[in-house]
Amino acid sequence: MSQQLLQLSQDGHSLSILVQPQQGSVMEIKRADIYAAIADHQASNFYLFENAIESALEILNSPVADDTKIEPTSLLIAEKRDATLLVKTEADSMTASITVVGAYGGEPVAGNTLVNALKENHIIKGIRKNQLQELLAVAHELDPGEKFTLPVAFGRLPENGLDSQFEPLVDDASHRVLRPQATNDGRVDMRNLGEMVTVKASQAIMRRIPATKGVAGFNVIGNELAAIPGKEFTFDVGEGTEISDINENLLVASKAGMPIIKGNGMQVDDALILKGVNVSTGHVNFDGSVVINGDVMTGMKVIATGSITISGVVELAELKAGGDIVVADGLIGRQQQKDKDLACYIKAGGKVTAKFAQYVEIDAGQDVAFSLHALHCQIRTQGEVTVFDPSKRHGTLSGGSVNAGYSVKAVNIGATAGVQTEITAFNNYHVLRRQLADTYKSLEHEREQMGKIRDAQYKLLKIPSSQRPAELVQKVIDTRTRHIEKIKSLKAHYTCLKSEYDVLRKTVSITAFNHLYTGVSCRLEKLVMNVSQEHGPCKIVYKEQILELAPL
Repeated sequence: MSQQLLQLSQDGHSLSILVQPQQGSVMEIKRADIYAAIADHQASNFYLFENAIESALEILNSPVADDTKIEPTSLLIAEKRDATLLVKTEADSMTASITVVGAYGGEPVAGNTLVNALKENHIIKGIRKNQLQELLAVAHELDPGEKFTLPVAFGRLPENGLDSQFEPLVDDASHRVLRPQATNDGRVDMRNLGEMVTVKASQAIMRRIPATKGVAGFNVIGNELAAIPGKEFTFDVGEGTEISDINENLLVASKAGMPIIKGNGMQVDDALILKGVNVSTGHVNFDGSVVINGDVMTGMKVIATGSITISGVVELAELKAGGDIVVADGLIGRQQQKDKDLACYIKAGGKVTAKFAQYVEIDAGQDVAFSLHALHCQIRTQGEVTVFDPSKRHGTLSGGSVNAGYSVKAVNIGATAGVQTEITAFNNYHVLRRQLADTYKSLEHEREQMGKIRDAQYKLLKIPSSQRPAELVQKVIDTRTRHIEKIKSLKAHYTCLKSEYDVLRKTVSITAFNHLYTGVSCRLEKLVMNVSQEHGPCKIVYKEQILELAPL
């Protein structure tokens, strides 16, 4: 094929072909012939108009009679094209990317072109210079028409503020029990728990770290994303404590005594310290906290308005505390006939913590935790029940019944012999459900009241404005405003309760870190699962209105 059929424009930016039907018998011109001619004009990297080339081939390969005269036609078949850009911003405006299409014989992308493209698309924040440099380097190596996309601008999510934090400045008795002292030969003496933790009057016992405002974020188009400030909480000023006169973020003891952590605060109790409780000491009933550096023997009772801390064992005894009960060793009861109370009874307004328990009845206002085992116990708590050591290698929950407000977790649940074990978790659900129902009922009542108010407004509208009692009009307006605010408040409260309930439903579980044996009956809310075969590490959770046993 003659190169003369192709014509390069004077500026060298486009290539055309002169076409007319061939007269007489001539050799067929193929697409490869045109491509070769384009290459001869150093235009192989031009953008090709394939449809125009197809049209040219049809005309060139259409023979006509020798006496037919047809004027040649010029068709544009190739042209230079500079590299092109496409800027894309994600729907949330948190990321912007640039797509570069390689040049067809034209100019590659320049740095200022990238910057201008971002400005034209209102991308002004979070632009990464190193990303632009990488994009520029790759863009210069692209083949004609090749695409390369790279994110070049990134927004920053706001960092929400932290709520007030509370840092104890002294240990409480439970920490003392959890830290038995080492002897000279390297062994641990479980009875030697070190010095008793006490504080003096005016001693700082807890620090409050104020809430932070957080750090605002931004999106790539420059809009500020507000941070949610942390919530400011005040001290729970317990008995025997007060807020410092010189620093509102310090809680100090107002008297000497034993410190006990209580939520976002502490209390300082008078402390009764005994070497043991037996027939020689008699029963103990003390207004404050009791520390027993020994055992509580069979048949004895210890009652305290504060906490009870014991370094030894409790055997066939009764403990009642307004606060926590912490036992360094274990709680030992005795097997009783069916339907009879167990001979060892523990009741705490706070937590119950011990190494082990067997044949013990326990009532707790907060969590119940054992590090070795809980065998044939009756446990009722508003919190969680956990049976495992720090390494989660030891901890067996077997026999008896557990009724927990939230989750139940142990290394092993049940036993190889198929010991009947009844576990109820998330027993607090009915409290939330009742609160939801009560809130919804109040909301419906407020809506009914709003209906009555609307009726009153309609009646007023029927009265000529000049004859409407001004006091009555204002009363209706005030009443309507009050009910609107009440409805708004109830809706927010209902949404908050529903969210809490939904989150708990997703997170509460009955978990066995090692084995779940047959003979275990598991209940979450009203749903029951009876374990009929042994399982390895697993947890029982809610899944779309049923109970699911899922591996860990």
